[in-house]
Amino acid sequence: MAGLRTGFALMAAALLAGCATVPSQRAEFEAVRVALDGHIRTLASPEYGGRMPGTEGGQLTEKYVADTLAGYGYEAGAADGSWFQKVGIERFSPSSSSLVITGKGKPARFEGDGLIVRLRADGMLVPDSGVVFVGSGEGLHEGSLAGQVVLVRADDVQQLADDLLDAEPAAIVTLFDDQDRFDRLARNFRRGRYGLASEETETTAFALFAPGFTARLLDTLHVTDQQLGERAAEAEGPVVLDARAKLTVDQDKETVESANVIGVLHGRVKGSGTVMMLAHWDHLGTCGKEGDEDRLCNGAVDNASGVGVMLETARRIAAEGPLDRDLYVIGTTAEELGLLGAEAFAEDPPFPLPTVVAAFNMDTMAISPRGAPITVIGDGRTPLDHGIREVAESLGRKLDIREEHQEFVARQDGWALLSRDVPAVLVGTAMGDEAAFGGFMSSHYHRASDEWREDLELGGATEDILLHVALLHFFGNEASYRPGDD
Repeated sequence: MAGLRTGFALMAAALLAGCATVPSQRAEFEAVRVALDGHIRTLASPEYGGRMPGTEGGQLTEKYVADTLAGYGYEAGAADGSWFQKVGIERFSPSSSSLVITGKGKPARFEGDGLIVRLRADGMLVPDSGVVFVGSGEGLHEGSLAGQVVLVRADDVQQLADDLLDAEPAAIVTLFDDQDRFDRLARNFRRGRYGLASEETETTAFALFAPGFTARLLDTLHVTDQQLGERAAEAEGPVVLDARAKLTVDQDKETVESANVIGVLHGRVKGSGTVMMLAHWDHLGTCGKEGDEDRLCNGAVDNASGVGVMLETARRIAAEGPLDRDLYVIGTTAEELGLLGAEAFAEDPPFPLPTVVAAFNMDTMAISPRGAPITVIGDGRTPLDHGIREVAESLGRKLDIREEHQEFVARQDGWALLSRDVPAVLVGTAMGDEAAFGGFMSSHYHRASDEWREDLELGGATEDILLHVALLHFFGNEASYRPGDD
């Protein structure tokens, strides 16, 4: 590896030779920042309507990404020879839902605003099922709750989600005791359940119970929340309750057409493999509460900034000439709806996925200031770690790898590739400044306030562009990186 390090250091020096003086470095940095700002300002403008897939704003975004890449010298990269990989998206939303629980006394019927159901299927009828309370993952295994209606506290549902889904219940009813928490999640559920038209439908319904419904349910079962917890602890597994349930879900279904945008810069060495960049172009359209003065979710940081980083990186690579390896640049759709565009790409790629040497996802980039350390989502899961560190060191950049950052690994488009054994990572400064990242997540994430402004922090994201140019030169050229030499 010593030879590779020396070779790459020389290459990095050559790449930076044109900006060896401080004034020229400043000029280059400012030019990159201005280009990034222009992409964000355009994509987060009201004209793009929040970039919801299947809308006029979504189509405008697809065209913007394709036209921009074409202007940089990229070729259309979809399998049909076009720029656009079509992605069919289905949206299921409940037209009516009801849950009837019969305990020792009179049946209790729950319907209306206190019961919100999400299900990716045409509908569901569970005519007569048992009712089970789950307080921990003990005693759960594949199919162990098949056909049952499961009750789980809101505080527990996230950590139990995977175990519960493996147990295959008919429905998971989340019990809330806090109205604000219920309202926040209910707004998300009311958007409906999205999926690819090519996917199988779901067999488990997800339901939310408002605090008032939770209290009435406990009365119907003649039990308190504390008693449920105690019984679950004693049972060391699911608690079978003396009750029966009937669940009815009627659904409305809507199908929309969207697209991943795919461009390619063919490499110099045929058969040497592929490197990739991807960033989701979509956002939420509208968000917030009915009656809010501003309900347009512009998505400046999430993820106009990621698209901007991807496009400016693509421009700089093309301007310097092709890499040895093919470079695919992909603007994915419907990330906000469940990584759907990335999944559609991974299911039907325009080239064999095993040829991918390295893939870099770019999401929510414009947060931290210049000089923030680099984090890597996917660290320890690919052969790329050593090369990423080598590149960072050659640029004088600091890495800050933390296990808590890996909690996001399955929440970003790179997961669609990584879960298929494609080496995919998200490298950048966004989480490098904890205060800045926490401030964005608590105040602007998925809110109308995530919009372009003149003082939007672009320092870290600008450095991320220069970093990704170096990463692509390293992983995109045979002299500096060959898979298996790690």
